[in-house]
Amino acid sequence: MARVRLFASLREIAGASHVVIEGETIRDVVAALASRYGPEFERRMETSRIWKNGEEGAEADPVADADELAVIPPVSGGASMGSTGIGLEGLILAGIAVLLLGANVLGTPFLLAVWVGVAALWAADLALASSDGDFKLDYLPLWAAILVSLVATNTLGLPGLGVGVAISLLVAMGWSLVKQGSRDVTIISASVLAALVVSLSVSSILLARVSASGDGDSRIAGLVIITLLGTLIGRLAERSRARMADPYMMGSLAIVLSALAVAYIAGFEILQWFFLGLVTAGAVIAGRGIGSAFRTGRIRLAARPEGYLTALDGPVLALAVFLPALRLIA
Repeated sequence: MARVRLFASLREIAGASHVVIEGETIRDVVAALASRYGPEFERRMETSRIWKNGEEGAEADPVADADELAVIPPVSGGASMGSTGIGLEGLILAGIAVLLLGANVLGTPFLLAVWVGVAALWAADLALASSDGDFKLDYLPLWAAILVSLVATNTLGLPGLGVGVAISLLVAMGWSLVKQGSRDVTIISASVLAALVVSLSVSSILLARVSASGDGDSRIAGLVIITLLGTLIGRLAERSRARMADPYMMGSLAIVLSALAVAYIAGFEILQWFFLGLVTAGAVIAGRGIGSAFRTGRIRLAARPEGYLTALDGPVLALAVFLPALRLIA
């Protein structure tokens, strides 16, 4: 018997998020699912991605009673097994990067407008996807955290970062008093962590952009470039049939190397940006793990959690830690 976890449209067709079905291999499980839930389910299965215990599975892989399969259709970032390309997630990430780079050239107000909008959409996507996990986040306290951090940092500068974070955490914890369904300690903890991430990301990008050294625009452009390259290369490695290297190793290596290239071209301190590259690489991986925990209730780096903006899980945390890391080495 195989334990199967269904997402998005497959879950809606089956009427359940978890099912138990017979099958000695993944191929047998797929056939049994199609037989049980009908032609529409079978059609959507053809373009879905199947994961076995957090690792991408192949049709011939055996399935034991202790194994868990996750079937994720394209709306959740899935694709057929062995597909290549960056997918919808990569295209969304690339589009956001282009918007940020363009807004960065136009000036701080434009950059903040774009990033605040992106952060708000990411928070809403996180809250929507979390409804399929063991808890459900609310996007309103996260939006409040974004607004509070923006105002506090813009008004007070660096001290405003701390003020904004403190108020954001209080708002996230206080939300449980407003909405009765949010009083579970797991939901409160998750809301506090999500509020901390979005709060720091807004404050960090604002302070880095208006830095006294006058090279804030170049710093932001460099951060966007190295984060984008690393995330996209990691996605390409992950989706490649060949699997020549670990996608996280490839993505991290791309971030560090592109950070050194940015430092050389822009005239930044090489050792500083090498350190920033290492921190960014770690943040991208950690961000994906945190995003997986929010969206599915479990930390599984190899799984594809549900949501339209899952590709932003890593970059959002990378932006959040950028300024603290920069201050640490400056």
